[in-house]
Amino acid sequence: MVHALSEARRVLLPGGRLIDLRPTMLNRRVELLLPDATLFMGEIDSSNTFPDHVVANEALDEALLAGEFGLEHMTTFAILHDLDTLPDLREFKSGFRRSVMSESIFEQIDALTAGQSGDFLIRIRREILIARYRRL
Repeated sequence: MVHALSEARRVLLPGGRLIDLRPTMLNRRVELLLPDATLFMGEIDSSNTFPDHVVANEALDEALLAGEFGLEHMTTFAILHDLDTLPDLREFKSGFRRSVMSESIFEQIDALTAGQSGDFLIRIRREILIARYRRL
């Protein structure tokens, strides 16, 4: 983020806009969607990525305090990944670089869906931050 802010300061004219789009520091949630209920199965531990978020937040705070940028709008939204099977969830997990998902999540889903075919979805919910800043 530090390098991105330096580059934004260099290329943006006063009044130009910077869009910040990145995951929040909240862990992703794993949910099981059944025909009559949505059950929370656990979280994917992303705490190994938190130092990166802290550095990014500090860099933005410094740019705001220095009067280089002004915050115009900030909000969050969810990105949902819907998976059909436990093997799909294992494949999703294989893409993790630093996040960790407990094996107990797989065990819970397996126990709750044993014998069911296609009457459920496994949902991964990730909160994303989006903010718009104006170059001052």
